Amino acid sequence: MSVRVRTRVLEQLSFRTAPALYAALWLCAGIALEPHLSRHEFIAPGALIVATSLLVLLSIMAARTTPRVALLPLACTWLLLGILLNEIEPSPDPQTQLKLIAEEGGATTIDGTVTRTTPLRLTESELPFGNAIRVEQSESIDLRIQSAARQTAAGGLRATLYGPADQPFPSIRCGDHIRAQVALHVPERYLDPGVWDATAWLREQGIGVVGSLKISAIALTHGSGHGSFACWLHSVQEAGSQRLIDFATASAPSRLPKFLRLSYTDAGMLSAMILGDRTYLEHQARVGFERTGSFHLLVVSGMHLAIFAACIFALAALLKLPRFWSTAVTITCSFGYALLAGFGEPVQRSFWMVTLYLLARLLFRERNSLNAIGFAAVCLLALDPRSLSGASFQMTLLSVLIVAGVTVPIAEHTFGPYLQASRNLGLIVIDPALAPRLAQFRVTLRLIADHLRPFLGRRLALFLPAASVRLGLRICELLLISATIELAMSLPMAIYFHRITALGLPVNLLVVPLIGLALPSALITFASLLLWPSLAFAPAIATAALLHTITGIVQRFSGMEAGDIRISSPGGVAIVAGILLIGAAVWAARNSRFPVVLPIAALACSAACVFYPRALAFHPGKLEVTAIDVGQGDSLLLVSPQGKTLLIDAGGPTGGTQAAHGNFEIGEDVVSPVLWSRNIRRLDAVALTHAHSDHMGGMFAVLKNFRPRVLWVGRNPNIPAYEALLAEAQRLGIPVESIAAGDHFAFGGTQVEVLAPPAGYTPGPTATNDDSLVLHVSYGHTSVLLEGDAQAASERLMLSEGLHADLLKVGHHGSKTSTIPPFLASVAPSYAIISVAHRNPYGHPKWEVLDRLQEGHIRTFRTDALGATSFYLDGTSVSAQPMAGK
Repeated sequence: MSVRVRTRVLEQLSFRTAPALYAALWLCAGIALEPHLSRHEFIAPGALIVATSLLVLLSIMAARTTPRVALLPLACTWLLLGILLNEIEPSPDPQTQLKLIAEEGGATTIDGTVTRTTPLRLTESELPFGNAIRVEQSESIDLRIQSAARQTAAGGLRATLYGPADQPFPSIRCGDHIRAQVALHVPERYLDPGVWDATAWLREQGIGVVGSLKISAIALTHGSGHGSFACWLHSVQEAGSQRLIDFATASAPSRLPKFLRLSYTDAGMLSAMILGDRTYLEHQARVGFERTGSFHLLVVSGMHLAIFAACIFALAALLKLPRFWSTAVTITCSFGYALLAGFGEPVQRSFWMVTLYLLARLLFRERNSLNAIGFAAVCLLALDPRSLSGASFQMTLLSVLIVAGVTVPIAEHTFGPYLQASRNLGLIVIDPALAPRLAQFRVTLRLIADHLRPFLGRRLALFLPAASVRLGLRICELLLISATIELAMSLPMAIYFHRITALGLPVNLLVVPLIGLALPSALITFASLLLWPSLAFAPAIATAALLHTITGIVQRFSGMEAGDIRISSPGGVAIVAGILLIGAAVWAARNSRFPVVLPIAALACSAACVFYPRALAFHPGKLEVTAIDVGQGDSLLLVSPQGKTLLIDAGGPTGGTQAAHGNFEIGEDVVSPVLWSRNIRRLDAVALTHAHSDHMGGMFAVLKNFRPRVLWVGRNPNIPAYEALLAEAQRLGIPVESIAAGDHFAFGGTQVEVLAPPAGYTPGPTATNDDSLVLHVSYGHTSVLLEGDAQAASERLMLSEGLHADLLKVGHHGSKTSTIPPFLASVAPSYAIISVAHRNPYGHPKWEVLDRLQEGHIRTFRTDALGATSFYLDGTSVSAQPMAGK
């Protein structure tokens, strides 16, 4: 009897074994190089086409005579092809005509078709004047505009529909037609260095303008169908999410234990996990996954599609389908699942990656898996070369590259052969075909089985030891996969998210197997809801148990402060070194004499690159004052001549009541990136001027991300938000110091004098502008006066002090209640800065204040016009430099 022994042979990594991988690397290099060349106008598409054609001919000629020499022109061919692809890739539609209409201002009549809707929400907001709270219904929609202001002006509008909470809100579906008057605006971005460009992100989605609509002022015509294919997909996704929400709501009164019952929060998580719809995903539910670096497990990602495809492929193998039909069935089912998940850009990329990988395995059987990955990458980049700059593409490609290029070879050089050898123990004839150590391993397992046979019987005794060994080895395999991916992901996590998740390894080790079970269970639950809802309760119990186990593990680890490390962006040298080390790890796993130690060491060194200390970007011998653009709020960074850092306020939403319901957070998404762009990892001090949300709202994230050595506060009322901030500081071990007028102290080579509030000041029951902490910071013969939102009453109290300053941070965003003439005359600054938002509802800055500044011949800078602006005081003079775009 002949027995065929399955063995896996690892070939060395070379151009012969993985030509597509080498092609992909050179193509990536060309795409990455193109922006630097086009900036200097070094290239022209016609010249590139000619040069590429000549290199192709040269490669063919060299391949016929000296194949090794052909590798150089071939590499140059792919390099030039990458440059050419990126050069000719069309940019998103600028929607110029629509933007011109928006910039003209005023109400504009638009006609458009709804392409996206969101669930109706109740929102609370503080009215611009007074302390009244307005409660409204609101819904965000996207419109594909056909005409605006009686002109043909195609483009995209993201609008907020709103209306009173006590009035009915019409049902709006994708494909409906809307005609209304709307004040269009060009999307704004925070003009700060290092901050994400939301305008470009919207433009890539086809959105050129934004606005808001009163629900009572729109003319709505329901569409006859679902409109476009995208609308149809969105409707399917929305209907599926609503089915999950309705099921969870109906399950709430169930007598089952809470652990076995799906809640509204669980339904929102399942909607994100299996449908890719994050609409119902609550902020609190996602925080723990983000802090542990496992958010990709919560939403539809490449991993989910890979798990789904693996299940289908395994089922096809179980049914003994031929290789071609297994591939076809897997691709077809994966496409259906991708459609169900909305077929958004990340899902599309994951689907094409899976599809191209399976096709490459089918076409290039003799090549290794790295060749299939390279083939998939080449095809994806040829279709969309600019996806290379996206975090999603990079992290997806890096994950599969590390698993195939590092994890699999390490496993095959260590425990992999033992995993194969633990199968079919009853077939002794296999042993001679194996390596001696593997044959001895099988003999040992049989001896153990012989000792267990009297207690368990022959079959169970033979099965149990082998199954136990396989389970242990599978755990080792999962641990190895998690460890190598975590090490490799340290670099992109630091670049894009300024985060190192030290707890990512144990969390992924525990959660990934559960996700592998939870995803099929959730899909069965969802399919049951669609086909036979009464049968959904049984799989829903298993889904709820798995989901609650996963969230319990994530929440337990996310509560450990040491596991979430925030860092500044790595420098260019560190990034290049990290990339080269990752490449060295892939090469060493197959080509070196130490295929285990060297790859792990290379990945560890790559991860260590992100911790390479970068010097603080400051100007020795100068006091720097930077007004950060936080919209209608305040945030100022002071860097002393000796490199000490002080942040005064951290911006936040006006009113503040809506902040907790969105995914945007000013301290995390604006202030922190600005500080990280300056290589700041820890602040020396933070000061809070007063307890209004547009100064304090972002402070929680700043305290958590930068752990300042001290928090300075003035005299503030004990309102809940302020008490919560003090409790957070105490929890983080940050000392809180209360300062008042008359206090003097040195700070990094400067002198700080507190001018307000008075030492005996007693705040009222609510926060007011005159609670503001006012600081006078001097260096040499130059100084800056920072008055927060101090108004006329506080300014009059300060008139008796020596107020002169070269730079004035204008009080209360340029309101007419501040910067009174006697105060301005006493300060007599040469420069002034106003922190204010474009089109703010308060009308700041007021013309009266601007006129006073102009009459005083004071050079005035505004964050709404110039963005973040830095002022440098060298002890004798002051200079200014807008920082936006740097």
